[in-house]
Amino acid sequence: MAVKEGRGSYARERVPLTKGHVNRAHAMIRKDEVPGRGLDLVDTECSGLVLRVTRNSATWLRKSKTGTVRIGDSAVISLVQARDQAERIRLAVPGLHQPKAEARIYEEVLRRTGSEEDALDAAWPEEDPETQTAEARRRDGPWVLGDLVDAYLEWKVPRLKGRWATSYPTYLRHPELLGLSMVTVSALDLEVMLGVRQRLLEDGRTKRSAAKRVINQFRECMTWGWKEQALRCRLVHVEVPWWDRLTVDYASGTRDHVPTVEELARTLAVAERHRSLGQTEHSTGAGLLGALWAVVLTAQRTSALVSTEVAACIPQFSNSLPGWAVIGWPGAVMKSQMPHGLPVPPAAWAIIERYRQEDARSRETFRPWMFPSRRGEGHVSYLAINQLLSRLQGLREGKPAEGKADLFALYGIRRWTPHDVRRGLATFLGERRLGGAAAAILDHVYGKADERERTAAVTRWVSAWKKDPAEGLIGVQ
Repeated sequence: MAVKEGRGSYARERVPLTKGHVNRAHAMIRKDEVPGRGLDLVDTECSGLVLRVTRNSATWLRKSKTGTVRIGDSAVISLVQARDQAERIRLAVPGLHQPKAEARIYEEVLRRTGSEEDALDAAWPEEDPETQTAEARRRDGPWVLGDLVDAYLEWKVPRLKGRWATSYPTYLRHPELLGLSMVTVSALDLEVMLGVRQRLLEDGRTKRSAAKRVINQFRECMTWGWKEQALRCRLVHVEVPWWDRLTVDYASGTRDHVPTVEELARTLAVAERHRSLGQTEHSTGAGLLGALWAVVLTAQRTSALVSTEVAACIPQFSNSLPGWAVIGWPGAVMKSQMPHGLPVPPAAWAIIERYRQEDARSRETFRPWMFPSRRGEGHVSYLAINQLLSRLQGLREGKPAEGKADLFALYGIRRWTPHDVRRGLATFLGERRLGGAAAAILDHVYGKADERERTAAVTRWVSAWKKDPAEGLIGVQ
């Protein structure tokens, strides 16, 4: 039953519209039985769809809080087509669509040709990322997953520190995600990504910890796109992020391995003895060997250590400590975000410097790095140190490689990682009640207030010396 509205307005009737209601509207017009100014038949099956009946016409409208869009004449556009148009108007992206113009084009082409396909092609052409230039797609959308990943990493990586800035992108560019790089972001759904998760966990090549990082970073990437680039990602109407349901159950265990001094010494000897491992691509450069020695001798984090600059190393820095050098690192590469300085005794410095000079003899131009890469102009990667240790163990991607000898097992070396060296030094000094010294060397805090104070003091003494060498390095033994 129609409900009378205020004076001068249309009567309204809310019903699940059928073809019968459309026929009834046309009959009312023919018989001149339209009440008052007219009648609005509001469709309860399609949000905002209204059939407005006046004395001269029955017209489809799509009404919302932001305005009314005329869909077209009900003599041209059927109920099914009107509902489809209403939904397209609802989902239209502001700034990229003009629903009033597109609805007008749809009606006109449908009236002229009678072909719904032609009308849709003219009014609502399908967005095909593969036919767009990359520049146009990045500017206007719709973004594919590859576009979102690229944009997200441009924003995210500069905010990361140390080696995480290098390794973070590798998870978002995992082969499973690369396979979806040309899929529009809006077309991704939970079912597709559950399949990705299942393959990650069952392919036998990806560790569970790596699978968790791939999924977690995909979720972070999607959330950023949803919040920051919703128009280009076509995620404007996504109210609940479905990707939050993607999880991988994994918790890292506690590592307690502490390599012995003998194991570290054997590793250095094995790495020096087996530089080639029988394959040219596995030849170990002097820069990488020097970095491995430096890891063992200084126990510094590899992400900061490999970026050490020659200019930041000062030999003979103190008259009271002849032969000693000091190595400095800016706060930008340190986990603590504070500058860090480390005095190095003569024997250790001689070894580190020897490998740098060995590398320099093979080059025509000066390299600013203490540990230059054998390839390119940069320094060695922290990953290269891990890869060297894996090769010495005969491993490829964490698993025994066919035909490769495990030199660690052959020479009685238990498996260790660069971080284990830091743990070993902390344990060694801690057992001798020198936890403060460990904290100062490692640029790390071990919980006690007096140790924190000593850490800050020693770190700042070295940093301050570079500013005022006349003060010496008082208190460092």
